[in-house]
Amino acid sequence: MYAFLLIAGFSLLAAWVLFFFANRDLLLRLWREPTLLRPVLIVESDDWGPGPEADAQALQRIAAILARVRDREHRPAVMTLGVVLGKPDGAAILADNCGHYHRRGLGEARYAPIVGAMRQGCEMGVFALQRHGLEHCWPESLLVRARQDGVLRAWLADPEARSEALPSALQSRWVDAGTLPSRPLPEAEVRRAVMDEAEVFLTLFGICPPVAVPNTFVWDDAVERAWAQSGVRCVVTCGRQYQARGADGALAASARRIVNGESGQSGVRYLVRDAYFEPIRGHRAEQVWEAVARRTALGRPTLLETHRESFIDADHGDTALAELERALAGVVERHPDVCFISTERLADAYADRQHALWQRSMRARSVTFLRRLLAEAGLSRPLKLCGLYFVLPMVVRLLATVTPSAAGRH
Repeated sequence: MYAFLLIAGFSLLAAWVLFFFANRDLLLRLWREPTLLRPVLIVESDDWGPGPEADAQALQRIAAILARVRDREHRPAVMTLGVVLGKPDGAAILADNCGHYHRRGLGEARYAPIVGAMRQGCEMGVFALQRHGLEHCWPESLLVRARQDGVLRAWLADPEARSEALPSALQSRWVDAGTLPSRPLPEAEVRRAVMDEAEVFLTLFGICPPVAVPNTFVWDDAVERAWAQSGVRCVVTCGRQYQARGADGALAASARRIVNGESGQSGVRYLVRDAYFEPIRGHRAEQVWEAVARRTALGRPTLLETHRESFIDADHGDTALAELERALAGVVERHPDVCFISTERLADAYADRQHALWQRSMRARSVTFLRRLLAEAGLSRPLKLCGLYFVLPMVVRLLATVTPSAAGRH
């Protein structure tokens, strides 16, 4: 019996050692990922750009809601705006038989109310601008597809057409998706496009945002280098880097896993946006509360992804605004120590390991690390095979119940 137990114990120990050895890179990254001391919530809304004056009114209503909800330092809730600075001029493109690209820019007089609402929200401290492209597509890819696709030409013919209605593959700005599978863009063209975008931002807003959001989270190192050269310090990701679209138009296999605070090309800092709030698709405040609770337990911020379409929809816009306010108020009620901050400021905090937001207790960091292991989808099967999936929750409960003073006596 003793020999059996000894063999079983050694086998279990060997399985644990094998697990840690096989997954050492990911485990090390999860450990190095800083642990937040308090909840952080940022609402991240993409695709704002050229549109009817009603879009400006939606932005003003959002700003008013954000200004009413405050954290314990009396900071208002923050929504980042992923700004698309232009859209295809469909009439001009069709008149040119799809031979050359023509753009309607956000700087045109017709869009002045939208720019004014964005500026006003920034002055109020409730909006923070992010780069989301001169348009939500790569112009040449759009032209190539439009020459062959009647549906796409119909989209170009509609003066009220939104980029959200483009085929998903075409919405990936930073690859050539004119034909599929997609191909990388020439680096010189990427640099020129990034600099053009920066110049338009400076002209319209007097600033060039240091945060970039890759359209559909597809980008490569050439894009990242160009961003960094133009002043980008932070890239918002979904926790993965995608670099291509497959033959079916779907996202190709991701190049790598990303955790909060990691650095990329030229020192840009990555943040992970992996919570979703799309009222137009039925999402409600309760899902936001759950998302904040889960990420707070993992010592991570909640970057809440939403899009313009939820707030401008004629049938669902009012519901979206009501749910946004209910979600934010509910987070403050459930997490009185929540911190409202912009993505730019959070990225700066990740660059400063002495920042007040960080947890420094080894015991608390260990608890968070073990929770991260259990929450990591790719580790679920290996953890079960080696038995740690059933052991670690007990260790977490034990460590979580040890008070700091008690821990210090041992």
